[in-house]
Amino acid sequence: MKKLICLLTLLPVVVYAGIDNSPLGARSAGMGGSSVALTGDLWCAHNNQAGLAFVRDVQGGLFYENRFMVKALSMKAGAFALPIKRGTFGLEVSSFGYTQYAENKYGLSYAMPFGEKFAMGVQVDYMSLRFGENYGKAATASGEIGVIAKPLKNLTIGAHLFNPMRSKLAEYNDERVPTIMRFGVNYRFSDKVFITGEAEKDMDFKPVIRGGLEYRPIKEFYIRAGGGSNPGTTSFGFGIAMKNLRLDVASSFHAQLGFTPHVGLQYGIGEKQVSVPSK
Repeated sequence: MKKLICLLTLLPVVVYAGIDNSPLGARSAGMGGSSVALTGDLWCAHNNQAGLAFVRDVQGGLFYENRFMVKALSMKAGAFALPIKRGTFGLEVSSFGYTQYAENKYGLSYAMPFGEKFAMGVQVDYMSLRFGENYGKAATASGEIGVIAKPLKNLTIGAHLFNPMRSKLAEYNDERVPTIMRFGVNYRFSDKVFITGEAEKDMDFKPVIRGGLEYRPIKEFYIRAGGGSNPGTTSFGFGIAMKNLRLDVASSFHAQLGFTPHVGLQYGIGEKQVSVPSK
């Protein structure tokens, strides 16, 4: 009963998680959702498109999240990355909700490196919101832009802006998709371990701080941990690499609402997932 009351209290925050462009991917989920400064990872197609500029091979993957173990609050997503001679194309599709309420997002992106230390990515989005029982639906188009910089050998900086044009979702009450800014850093101590952190600011809410780490004790295995604020959460996870496949599993914990499991399966991974393009 306590969990149900808390869920109803936080329902406006929980329900709009798909619209507000929350981080995707079980890898980032294991690190508290911190992902804006990651590079070469498939889910840069959602988290920061500039990171796709460092993808070396064709990648594709699926992601599932069962928020607070409530089926109606599940997130399903897919992503695809296609490197070309002068950059990388990305595609993302996500759906949050259930048969009576669903938020969907479709995004097509392109990322390009500018030398060895800088990259930029842009994305065009189509988002829709559907209510059951003939209550109707709403849809709008928007965009995103991201940058990645590597000013020092082991330091990566990432920034991302979602929906800079404040796209209108509905005429009623002038409802708009939120504008969200994210800024973060990633510091790599070695090929085996790095730490990452970021700040997120929705124009309508208080800032969110996230952070985490990834440790790779052996070539085929990853260990991750992290946390975030507003609301306060902790998370942990692991990854298993098998030739061109990687399975990522994570769980995050909210003190009042409980656990959220995350799982992702990805095809096409490189030896180093945080790297810069070669000349």
